[in-house]
Amino acid sequence: MEVGKNKSGAAVKVLQYVSVLTAAGAYAIYVFKHENEYPWYDFLAPLLTLALFAGVLIAAMPRLVSLFSQGNEFDPAEARYGKRRGNFFLIVLGALALHVFTYLLGICVCGLCRGVESSKWFEYFSRIAWMKENTDAQHYINIAENWYQTTGNDRLLLVFFPMLPLLIRCFNLVLHDSYLSATLINTIATALASGMTYLTLLPVLGNKRSKAAAFIALLLPGAIFFNSPMTEPLFLLFSVCGFFFMQKRNYIMAGVFTALAGFTRSLGVLLAVPIAILGLAHVISLIRSKQKVGGTIAKLIIGLVISTMGTLAYLAINYSLHGDPFKFLEYQWNNWHQAACPFFDTPRYMISYIIYDMSRDPMRIFFMWIPELVVIIASLGLMLAKGRKLPFTYTVYFLCYFAVSVGCTWLLSSVRYLCAALPVIAAAAHSCDKKWKTAVIFSLTAVMYIFYMVLYMKRFAVY
Repeated sequence: MEVGKNKSGAAVKVLQYVSVLTAAGAYAIYVFKHENEYPWYDFLAPLLTLALFAGVLIAAMPRLVSLFSQGNEFDPAEARYGKRRGNFFLIVLGALALHVFTYLLGICVCGLCRGVESSKWFEYFSRIAWMKENTDAQHYINIAENWYQTTGNDRLLLVFFPMLPLLIRCFNLVLHDSYLSATLINTIATALASGMTYLTLLPVLGNKRSKAAAFIALLLPGAIFFNSPMTEPLFLLFSVCGFFFMQKRNYIMAGVFTALAGFTRSLGVLLAVPIAILGLAHVISLIRSKQKVGGTIAKLIIGLVISTMGTLAYLAINYSLHGDPFKFLEYQWNNWHQAACPFFDTPRYMISYIIYDMSRDPMRIFFMWIPELVVIIASLGLMLAKGRKLPFTYTVYFLCYFAVSVGCTWLLSSVRYLCAALPVIAAAAHSCDKKWKTAVIFSLTAVMYIFYMVLYMKRFAVY
């Protein structure tokens, strides 16, 4: 037993050293490439971001070694889903009530912000309050009603994924109103996502903290977009279901929900990474115990293949319309000036925009750049604090998700993106082990949520 512990400890140290060297090498290359382009102080924010990112990975290395030595990292005693059905339905109903409340609250806030008479507030139900003009909400409705176009300005809508528009089209067969269809879809998805968050986190956080997580998910600032015709509710639902079946070692169903997430948002396919890691650890544990592995390997491969289908289907749409499966990348750059960049470069250019906007548009500093920058650093800090306590599959998904979503030129939606990541929700709920801590966390999230809602309703730069 002592020999096994020594080997595990040595493996952890080796992986941690490799992580440090890799991060240091990436930073050195970055500095060498831009040393004549940026002043010395521009390299401080990338250094901090990369150091925090590497710290999250380093903190998670003991969990990685433990996963491959034990073959699993979830507590099966906590995952008694059959006995939790009552809690699940109560949470779904509670989430539905909270969602409706925040939806109506937004209408009232919008009316107050715009100086509308209270008797007319409900007129905002159908269009104005949760349809901020310069967000992507109208784009999804346009796709639902007209599908993707090959000419005119609407051809640029190809950059938006088709799951939500397709569901809107289906609901329109009955409702005949795209906004109402999107609202109903997201209401259902929000309630179910909350319930599934509870079930999925049971073997990770236990009963009490999983209940807290189910509602924290609805009160993070980016969750205001759950009330808008956007993809966050569907994406969270599908990704949480992917983790749920992954933890049950049902790799095929995990692959199905990964495909659905990948058909909803570009980030969905990243769920394949934790599926592959958990599946490989499972296979290794079966080999060690001298059990048959053929069936498990086959299911894992099938699940991983299925997990790519949502993304491949979206690329097929690109190809069928333009003869180029990656046409959306061209539109992203030409119209939104977005392309991939090192994730640790994003805080640098955000700070440069803060300095630039001090004289040109100081209000935008406080309502756009500072919230974006804060959530990037805060999410890394939160995951660093909880990296040793959450499953490695959660941490590796967060790191992949963070690197891709934040590694983008002209990033305007980091608050929205990061609040829809299950590991962030789990990390936030991990401290809800005492009543006073739970009360503090819910108070803070509620205040941030309302603050962000007010910014949205006042039509500040909230995307």
